[in-house]
Amino acid sequence: MRLVFAALLVLLAVPAWALGPVMGPIPGTPGVPPSGALNFTVRKAGADIGEYAVRFAERDGALIVDIEANIRVRFALVTVYRYTQRTREIWRDGALQSLDSDVDDNGTTYKISATLRDGRLVVAGHAEMLDLAPGTLPLSYWNYRLMRESRAFDLQWGSLADIEVVARGAEARAVGGAVVPARRYNMKGFEIKRGKRQEKPWLDVDTWYAPDGRLVGMSFHYRGFDFDYVLQ
Repeated sequence: MRLVFAALLVLLAVPAWALGPVMGPIPGTPGVPPSGALNFTVRKAGADIGEYAVRFAERDGALIVDIEANIRVRFALVTVYRYTQRTREIWRDGALQSLDSDVDDNGTTYKISATLRDGRLVVAGHAEMLDLAPGTLPLSYWNYRLMRESRAFDLQWGSLADIEVVARGAEARAVGGAVVPARRYNMKGFEIKRGKRQEKPWLDVDTWYAPDGRLVGMSFHYRGFDFDYVLQ
């Protein structure tokens, strides 16, 4: 997705959808915490500006992932920027079955959807329709498999991007007052427009994953600033 930083600040965000009657997360799914939730505080220059949450549940053998966040930037007690996004992903046997994403980027709304249809992943984006291989992943950072991919589609515009991932090695991360072992990665994304890869990356994000594949931190870099996602 062109994420929040594509408009102003690099902030991935999304509000939760009610799951209805569901069970706990599917045991043993990589990246899914035993608690069934990842709750982050979003910070810019040390100040809290929002929340970002990922919730996992199982229903009828499918993994349902709801990503929830609200971002609000204030200047002199006045809100100068808002960003909300809600995304629901449905997975079965490790394959994405469907995805719906709604974004309100400071008053401008975007909707995308993805559906597995006749062996292809059809993505209806903001500006185009994509016909992708069924294993193509969305840019959902909870999913550690992204670190092994070379292409993914974003969650705001529904556009395809080349992604380049560099492993930065072991680097512990503070989580809820404790320090947990983690591995750090840097990902850059290059949007593909009309079949042509753009020269400059629009995505520059660092991610930290615990040994079990759980996302334990993110940091977006944009216009010389860092936006940090701190796991509680």
